[in-house]
Amino acid sequence: MLMKNVFSFLASSLLLVGTAHAQTTFSVGPRVGFNVSSARFPTIDQAASSNRSGFEAGLTSTVQFGHFALQPSLLYSQKGYRTSGYYLSFDMLIPSEEDIRLNYLTLPLNLAYTLGRDGQGLQVFGGPYASLLVGGNYAQRLSGFDGEATGKVKPATLATDTDSRYSRRFDGGLQAGVGYCLKGFQLQAGYSLGLRNLAVPHQAYNGGTYAPFPYYNRAFQVSLSYLMGAKG
Repeated sequence: MLMKNVFSFLASSLLLVGTAHAQTTFSVGPRVGFNVSSARFPTIDQAASSNRSGFEAGLTSTVQFGHFALQPSLLYSQKGYRTSGYYLSFDMLIPSEEDIRLNYLTLPLNLAYTLGRDGQGLQVFGGPYASLLVGGNYAQRLSGFDGEATGKVKPATLATDTDSRYSRRFDGGLQAGVGYCLKGFQLQAGYSLGLRNLAVPHQAYNGGTYAPFPYYNRAFQVSLSYLMGAKG
């Protein structure tokens, strides 16, 4: 359903481009940014999750037609979250903290409206995004113990052991924000709302499965792009 909505958005945006009467220009350039991400656990206490920082970098482009622009990008983006809770060991509950890093290859597709007809000035934007998990890691610290347990976060549809961390391979959602464009420089600040449950079911010893707490990506993002090669 999410991908169907993405394609519908793309088709309608391209139709808008084709029917626009203003001159159409294209520009592309590098983009770097900073993320403050977290996870939403709708079935448990939200205080158990806190923010963590990361970066994103890649390429962004703009197809400008008057006040409107279609803005696809291809980005390497770091997301994740921190949690605090308890670890069960030999019938004892030990306070623990866990730091999760999720690394994505992300394709956002925004439709922007800029006050200036030439694409300059204040803008608002919004649209869908799709992400592919390309790696990740975790670190777990137990209260009263020295050191920490570390490992990789693996993409999967079914978790086969309890000593590793897993996440769904694909994520997707919506994002929106504001920006400002001046002579090729584009500054944007936005919020992304993950719509896919990333929790992976675990395989039980009896052959069945059990579902962990669902969680969803959330992130505030600030980025700076330099757009080059505008042409009619």
